[in-house]
Amino acid sequence: MTRAHIEGLLAVLVLGTVPVTIKAVGANPWTIGFARLALATLCVTLFLKGGRGFFSRTAGEKKALFLIGFIFSIHWATYFVSIKMTDASAAAIGAATYGVHVSILGRIFLRQAPTKLQWASLLIAFGGAVLVVDDFSLDSAVTAGFYLSVFSGFLYALLPILHQRNSDIPINLRTFSQYAFALPLFILLLPKTDWNLEAVDWWRLLHLGVIATFIAHSLWIRCASTLPTFVSGMIYYLYVPSAMLLSAWLLKEDIQPSRILGATLIVAASCLGIFTQPKTSTEPADHD
Repeated sequence: MTRAHIEGLLAVLVLGTVPVTIKAVGANPWTIGFARLALATLCVTLFLKGGRGFFSRTAGEKKALFLIGFIFSIHWATYFVSIKMTDASAAAIGAATYGVHVSILGRIFLRQAPTKLQWASLLIAFGGAVLVVDDFSLDSAVTAGFYLSVFSGFLYALLPILHQRNSDIPINLRTFSQYAFALPLFILLLPKTDWNLEAVDWWRLLHLGVIATFIAHSLWIRCASTLPTFVSGMIYYLYVPSAMLLSAWLLKEDIQPSRILGATLIVAASCLGIFTQPKTSTEPADHD
């Protein structure tokens, strides 16, 4: 287990609290997005000096940084809406199709080819995700929310490709850009925000902005920037059982036997995929 593996696992465990918190918080998706990004951008600026050096980058690098933030903003907007439309664990499963998307994109754009055993583990994990979503009707709003989360997972899978293709840009600057340049979309949507919240909702927004975004998401950016895309995809599948268990515990969502079997397959396949990875990385472990 490398540092990148550990950072990824820690990040996914914390990120598993996101669907539950978003489902429970009284704020709408636009309020959640603005609060999370504003807090995360502020923290990265203060504690990581993330914006340092932006104006000295080339025009091409600046475009890449803007693109990272823009794609992240659309990913978040679609994901937050999907969570409100469907249940928290189903939205997490849709987003976790990131594992399939990022593996295919990594092969196309980064020439990172998983082994046959790793492809098998990826398909097993995907099959586990399908088992968790065994009772959706094709015409329901819940299913529409699930498909929206799948699209969100595809957008999310584009980000590691951009990070790895721009690995010469310091990681802190890329992290800052992912938050700061996603913020304008939610600033435009400020008229749609609703700040008439209960006290517990403010604590939930604080958790989403500082713990789940500044800490966990920043760790995930480091992990996805360092490990082969296939491996980060396998680690991200662990997001599903984490979110599912928390949803059952905190939101009292029903867990059917098929969901338990699906979660078990995901964990087993993720472990198989992770531990059959060659000892390679895509960039140095230390970033400015």
